[in-house]
Amino acid sequence: MSEGWQPIGTAPKNDERIIVAGGTWIRGNKEKLPQEFPCLVIWDETEWLICDNEGPRALIRGPKVWMSVPPVELPPASELLAGTMFR
Repeated sequence: MSEGWQPIGTAPKNDERIIVAGGTWIRGNKEKLPQEFPCLVIWDETEWLICDNEGPRALIRGPKVWMSVPPVELPPASELLAGTMFR
């Protein structure tokens, strides 16, 4: 797994979700905004599709850098289910 920000030209273009920064955010309503924060994306054959599952398709055009999604250490499921948040 890669560590830290890398040039976008080295980003994987497969089913791997990555984090990108820079470029232009094309919202589902076609509004264009500067991409001012890192964003989770996946390559969709021709463009970087935002992984948000909300509303119409949104994407990032021309991101400058990318990084792998950092691993997250979660407690065992038994500990999560024992908590009050699922009761």
